[in-house]
Amino acid sequence: MTGIRDPKKILMVQPQLESLDGHEHTQIKAVQSLLPQSEIAIATRYGFGLSGQIDDLNIMPVLPRGAHFGAELKEAVLSTGLTQADLILVPSAGPDEIEALMAYYEEHADEDSPTAKLRILSADILSGCSDVFLDRLRNACQSGKIKLLTEAEELQAHFEDRYGLPIAGQLNLPCTILPDDPDIEAGKRGFEDVTTIGVLGRQRSEKGSYRIPSIMKHLGRLTDRHSEKLRIHFLYQAVGTKRLRRLSLELKTRFNRLANPNITIDFVGSGLSEQRFRRLVLDADILLLPYNVSRYQFSGSGMIMDGVFAGKPIVCSNGMAMRNVLSHGNCEQATSDEEFAEKLLMVATNKAKYDEGAAIAASFAADLLVASARNLRD
Repeated sequence: MTGIRDPKKILMVQPQLESLDGHEHTQIKAVQSLLPQSEIAIATRYGFGLSGQIDDLNIMPVLPRGAHFGAELKEAVLSTGLTQADLILVPSAGPDEIEALMAYYEEHADEDSPTAKLRILSADILSGCSDVFLDRLRNACQSGKIKLLTEAEELQAHFEDRYGLPIAGQLNLPCTILPDDPDIEAGKRGFEDVTTIGVLGRQRSEKGSYRIPSIMKHLGRLTDRHSEKLRIHFLYQAVGTKRLRRLSLELKTRFNRLANPNITIDFVGSGLSEQRFRRLVLDADILLLPYNVSRYQFSGSGMIMDGVFAGKPIVCSNGMAMRNVLSHGNCEQATSDEEFAEKLLMVATNKAKYDEGAAIAASFAADLLVASARNLRD
């Protein structure tokens, strides 16, 4: 593709579209906002039954479950009539999607074939791949028909240094908060009454959800000793798994044992509508991300993008990726549970200090979206 025009058609490969509380649906809307002139079709797994959620799009449930889908992807490309003026886009590419696209181009390398752009979000995606697989991927990239993208600069550097893969740049996609969201300003308020700390998103062990009871304990001790009267409210989103039900019970037990009326907690479920989740983000004053750095040292996070666009201070694990949007005075980083509590208290008692940094970070992230649209067009 040449020039700066939008691709005429985009075939998005989204095998996990049936998940409502992941990023699959928000990715579609984000691409629509970046490339509004493009006609979008979605290839997903057999049995997709949520078309009412996105009934304004061409949904093609043609990909088999639990099997490679190179042949089915070929049929999807043919049925949508894609040419070199068009684009195949995989916003969350895993080994299956990479294999399917490599197989397609090994058979169809003609000049009229569309370019495929695959965004890889985690170092784990390629860590177990064979040398043969990686050689094929390098060859596909060198042919120009496959271009690799990442979300985080740190992951791009990792892939280039470790595997010698050419990465075409970053693709940053907004999740539930857009830069021009009219409710962002309304969500900016002082902490005069209650500071709301959001622990939001689909909770998993690598997101450090098990650390919340200890962080609350340390925060309770700090607020008891603080000269100012502080009221802190945790907004914790949990999914309905047995492990996280136990965690919720532990949090409630710990909270009751603290008997501190100035620290409160509410639990909200998973599987929320986009509008409801967006409201939770906007209602939070601080976003807490005690993520496992071994998992997130190269991988980005949708919660970071939401928090930055919403103008929220972020307290996250030291060493997380996406430092380019976390280094504008909008973020505090921590390692131990006690340090997390200290940084939360620091932000809660110095709100004005973070306003300017949050505004700079939001402007920087908006520029990243412009660059992302360019990376999809080029």
